Amino acid sequence: MAAGNGQESTSVKNCKFIALLAAVPFILSAQETNSPVILSDSEESEFVSLFEKVELEELPPADEYYIDDSPLNQILKLFDEEDYEKQKRFLEEKQKKVIKKAGGIEIPNQSYAQNIIHDYIARYMTNFGKQNLYKILDDGELYRLHVREELKKRDMPAILEYLPVVESEYKATAKSRSGARGLWQFMENSMSPFMKKNEWFDERLDPWKSTDAALKKLQDNYRVLKDWPLAIGAYNCGLGAMSRAVKKAKVKTFWYLAEHKLIPEETINYVPKLLAITEVAENGEEYRVTLPEPNESLHLVDFDYITTKEKISLSCLENELRLEEGSITKLNPELLQNTTPPYEYRLRLPANMKSSVELAMRNEK
Repeated sequence: MAAGNGQESTSVKNCKFIALLAAVPFILSAQETNSPVILSDSEESEFVSLFEKVELEELPPADEYYIDDSPLNQILKLFDEEDYEKQKRFLEEKQKKVIKKAGGIEIPNQSYAQNIIHDYIARYMTNFGKQNLYKILDDGELYRLHVREELKKRDMPAILEYLPVVESEYKATAKSRSGARGLWQFMENSMSPFMKKNEWFDERLDPWKSTDAALKKLQDNYRVLKDWPLAIGAYNCGLGAMSRAVKKAKVKTFWYLAEHKLIPEETINYVPKLLAITEVAENGEEYRVTLPEPNESLHLVDFDYITTKEKISLSCLENELRLEEGSITKLNPELLQNTTPPYEYRLRLPANMKSSVELAMRNEK
């Protein structure tokens, strides 16, 4: 298929990324059998050259890879082992500070909890780890502020601002191989009663609606489990699974369940990873990591809304209003066909645009 220059450039960049990931199964296979990864001199030179060329800003957008295959989940764990060990030694020389609290969550002073959190902190202290974490938080600024405001309104722990980092890398259109979608990675069977989906829209892809749904779900978890680490863990493995594990446990804490492997491996790592990100974000200077802070002056909830009753192309509307391409689309990411449904629908608009849109719609008629 022929492509313009811009598309060709993107394609080349994506090919670099895909070629890099193509080596992952080979390396993992070698690791599983304890076999050395043997490359010829030319292969090694080409591989290193390719990796060095893949800059963070060249990575493909979220809708071009599964979140399971994202840079944070794949490249980080494969290529930073030496740097990772270096950061672990740095933490050990500091005698591994006892982390008592992160993002409003109490952390026990026991070796299991402290060690697993520090292991993740060391990963985010590596060059790639801190660069990628910076990019995720910076790109997610628009949504982070909204999440932060909602947490304050509901008196929920500040740590939850970083949960979308773990879930989706703060990408509104993120998808997983299991079918989870959006900022908060809802499965279709977990949407009800919080959100809806049909051929025209998928509310999981709306950062504002999905944030409301996710926080309600987390509050429900907390009401049942009476403990935030358990409630957060239940967001990953399910409230039913966590409740059953708690019933079996002698000690009703997340850390006991994790240490005794009474919950899935993914959930065991889920909470420590979140705590590590929060600890680094709250005490960046101490860990030699600089992370972006959202601009509090942004008024992200200052939208206009208009009720449409027929199909309206968002691209045509942007063009009619001489708005930047994608400006209305970005505010309505749940719309699957870049058009409003052929029935009553509440469309989100940039602030102070309602009257202009109404006029444009009247002119169209």
